[in-house]
Amino acid sequence: MKTLFRRTSLALALTTTLVMTAQAQDLRISMYADITGLDPHDTSDNVSYSVQSGIFERLFQFDSRMKLQPWLATGYTSNDSATEFTLTLRKGVTFQDGTPFDAEAVKANLDRLADQKKGLKRNSLYKMIDKVTVLAPDQVKIDLNQSFGAFINTLAHPSAVMWSPSILKQYPDEAQLRLHPVGTGPFTFVDWKPGKAVTLARYAGYWQQGWPKVDHVIFSPSPEDATRVAALKSGQVDAIWPLPSDLIAAVQQDSHLSIQRDPSIYLYYMAINTQHKPLADVRVRQAINYAIDRNLWLKVAFAGLGKPATSAIPEGVQFYQKQNDPDYGYAPDKAKALLKAAGYPQGLDLKLWVTNATASVRAAQVLKAQLATAGIRATVTPMDSGTRNAKLWGVQDPKKAEFDLYYGGWSTSTGDADWALRPLFATESWVPTSYNVSYFSNADADKAIAAGLATADPAKRGIAYAQAQKVLWKEAPVAFLGTPDNLVGKRNTLSGVSMLPDGNLLFTQASFK
Repeated sequence: MKTLFRRTSLALALTTTLVMTAQAQDLRISMYADITGLDPHDTSDNVSYSVQSGIFERLFQFDSRMKLQPWLATGYTSNDSATEFTLTLRKGVTFQDGTPFDAEAVKANLDRLADQKKGLKRNSLYKMIDKVTVLAPDQVKIDLNQSFGAFINTLAHPSAVMWSPSILKQYPDEAQLRLHPVGTGPFTFVDWKPGKAVTLARYAGYWQQGWPKVDHVIFSPSPEDATRVAALKSGQVDAIWPLPSDLIAAVQQDSHLSIQRDPSIYLYYMAINTQHKPLADVRVRQAINYAIDRNLWLKVAFAGLGKPATSAIPEGVQFYQKQNDPDYGYAPDKAKALLKAAGYPQGLDLKLWVTNATASVRAAQVLKAQLATAGIRATVTPMDSGTRNAKLWGVQDPKKAEFDLYYGGWSTSTGDADWALRPLFATESWVPTSYNVSYFSNADADKAIAAGLATADPAKRGIAYAQAQKVLWKEAPVAFLGTPDNLVGKRNTLSGVSMLPDGNLLFTQASFK
């Protein structure tokens, strides 16, 4: 057995020794959408995950730079083939209903996540779990049905929370359970008025002494960007998430407000439908990448706040390797030459799909103009999310996928290269099984991605993912765009509210001056 984490409290040593320095009060946050439910096991959106993070905690979590840290688990060991993991659990933690947190609670939750018959939105993420065995009150062993080197990072996914096992028994029906959330987090659930507000209250029995520092957190959905900014400026709310990049000036001009800016790992791209003959040619796909000025795209779409793509995964993801072969700088002449060599000297006519959100349409129009400089004539088709989901992700036969290009993005919510690459680029992940909407298939890429899961050794995993990134960068199954920064608008007196690189909101250590 190889020890990869020893007992440690990392940053917790700092937080647990802090004392209350300011009078607690309510925290009001305006967010871009409403939650969809309160069961993280059955959730697939960042808004819900963010609110839920005040109630629930995971065995492992991420810090503000997406670095893995022990949380309800204090450490783990694994075998070299990454099929057995033994976790040591934190002692002295109780759920908000008084139920003790222990190995039995972990087993109940992991068994539920692994049960593919449950029909929960996140069951498939944990299908590698074969058996969970309680070794002691503070120790649990997990056997996997395959090698899975990214398993500990998967346990840090926002869905991998620990429910009170008493509540799981009390509400076996998902429709009821999702309205009665009980975890080990710093806040308890008060109520949810759909379309209006979600209210959480301070949990006095939280295991980290001195936290939380606010009495209540009230989340209110507000889809209109300008409305959220107006609410912040008028003092109706203390923070808005996210702050739209095109409204930065409105916040900067107010001396009572400030902007929290943090790097993200949200990679924007244009998926390229390789089922369509012209786009099956790697030269055409590379031409599309050469036709894009990534810095201009960032400037128009995100006020220039972010970084152009330099790999198939963002810089903040574990095992990232910068790529420079090919060097996809803006080179329309090189793009034209590649198109001519591929048999398209007159260019191409392509259909570009995009959601109808204002920012997305604006970005698509910029991309359309850039593609035109290389002779690629794109027709932009905005569509609402429901239509987009049905026409893009609901396709059963790849040959019936209608789009040529799709403008979208991907957040690597486990922080690990596997979740950055496998869902988007592996042959096994073609839509509708997963999210490879490019219908890309490459034996070398598949081999490297699989090799990254075959071991728990970080050095071996790094070698595998370096190879995967090299192949994907050259094969260009998508047009790699970039990662915009995360922005939160807030009052100057508020600290401890920011966005994780994966796009989820951090607020559990909020305080006012």
